[in-house]
Formats: sequence, structure tokens, C-alpha cells
Amino acid sequence: MYRQIERTAIPTELIPQCPSCGGDMEPWVRSYVFLEGSSYRNELRKYNEYLINNKDKKILFLELGVGTMTPMFIKEPFWNMTYSFPDAYYITINPKDAVVPQELREKGLAIKEDIGRVLQDALNGKGKRDSDIG
Repeated sequence: MYRQIERTAIPTELIPQCPSCGGDMEPWVRSYVFLEGSSYRNELRKYNEYLINNKDKKILFLELGVGTMTPMFIKEPFWNMTYSFPDAYYITINPKDAVVPQELREKGLAIKEDIGRVLQDALNGKGKRDSDIG
């Protein structure tokens, strides 16, 4: 099967087709190509307006399970906004890829644990400091 791919090119007849429109499927989604529809642009506009209108308020950027494969979509924007917004804070929860850049060490927290366990512990009140109880 793999011998049909020659010189890193895929023969046209092997490119999967979209079952809805018949167009060629996108071979690699780590790009902005798949993010160009009008629905995406409309939601992105609303998201950006919300952030700009609230940038001076307390904002928590909570990153759950985001890995390092596509940092330009979630990690880097969250880092930049946390750094730029005066009352923003960043928390990442991921058993392998929880990292806070040095520039955010006073405004961020990396939790290298299973997300399910962290959320369950939060629901159960575990990890509360004595000053938080009462």
C-alpha cells in the first residue's frame, strides 16, 4: 500500500474525497486553511470583541489538555493575552504538556495532572488551603 506513494507525492486517485461535496480532503490540518469559513470568521470576530471589551477585567485563561502540536491556536494567544492584559491569569492542566513561560511565572500555573482528577478534586474541595475554608 505505501509503495504507491512516490517521491512524497500522492497519486490523485488516492486522495480521499469529501462525501458531501466531492472535493479533495485536506491532507494536513495544521494550517489556517480549515479555518476560513464565514461561520468561523463570525465566531472569531465575536470572541475578539469580547476579549477587547473585557481586557481590563479579571480574566482566567484556562487551558485543558492542550498539547504542543499546534501552539499557535490556543497556547500562544493565551500566553500573549495573559501577558498583555493587566488582570489576566493563565492555568494549564495537562499530564505531559503543562508549561508556563518564564514571562508569566507570576501570572500562571501549570498543573501536570490528569484533567479528570483535577476537576474531581476541585468539586470535592480537595487542595483547599486552611484560609479558604470557613
